[in-house]
Amino acid sequence: MAIERLDHFVLTVRDLDATCRFYRDVLSMDVVTFGQGRLALRFGQQKINLHEAGGGNQLVAGRPEPGSADVCFITTRPLAEWVEHFNTHGVKVIEGPGRRSGAEGPIDSIYVRDPDGNLVEISVPVDRGDELGPIRAWLTQFAGHVRAVDFESGRAMCAPDLLVFGTYAEMVEGIDHAIEQQWKKIWPTIRNFTIKADQARGLVAGNSAWVAAPWDSLGVRDDGSTFYRPGRLTIIFERRDGRWLARHTHFSLTPTPAAPRGDH
Repeated sequence: MAIERLDHFVLTVRDLDATCRFYRDVLSMDVVTFGQGRLALRFGQQKINLHEAGGGNQLVAGRPEPGSADVCFITTRPLAEWVEHFNTHGVKVIEGPGRRSGAEGPIDSIYVRDPDGNLVEISVPVDRGDELGPIRAWLTQFAGHVRAVDFESGRAMCAPDLLVFGTYAEMVEGIDHAIEQQWKKIWPTIRNFTIKADQARGLVAGNSAWVAAPWDSLGVRDDGSTFYRPGRLTIIFERRDGRWLARHTHFSLTPTPAAPRGDH
């Protein structure tokens, strides 16, 4: 007597329309109807049946409450692409990327919440993905926090003992000093900050990693006009409690070619 596979599970939701929009538009699931007009979300060979809270269904869980689920979905797309996709849809990544244990081995994951607050984990099996995939996802997510001037979300992605080389401060130790002496002097004064995660180069070795990548931004002059402001970065990471945290960062502007010397 053995279970072969999962056929479906049930979510209790407050708003059927909001739930269907999220899983259809953000996670590309198909909304289907079954039984006497009930709704389900189909993906692969599985589905999620939806039960509206207070809808009068008789055969339900002992405590069918919205927001009590914690589910993990496997994807073949790089996590960096998922982070950008969630940013486009206004869905905040609340945790990750980080290493977790999946049913068939290690996985790298990010986490979001659906309209009811259910925890939704998006994961890539480690042996199928790009080794730098979680680091690329970190870069994309961090760039989003810079654009939003969201210091607290940026703080959560860095080690408390972060060491920073920057433009305003030559060397800063500690995340609080980095925010005050570097981030707050730069982030509000630039626009469209984007790290080119697809061009990142680096190495993952156990619980340590490093990466180098170019980035783009627009600087803002006192009169409100903007100018192109490209640069490059190097970051050293440590994996702590399954999460990648920046341990050292160095952001600098792209060097300007020197003007040719004239004859004297």
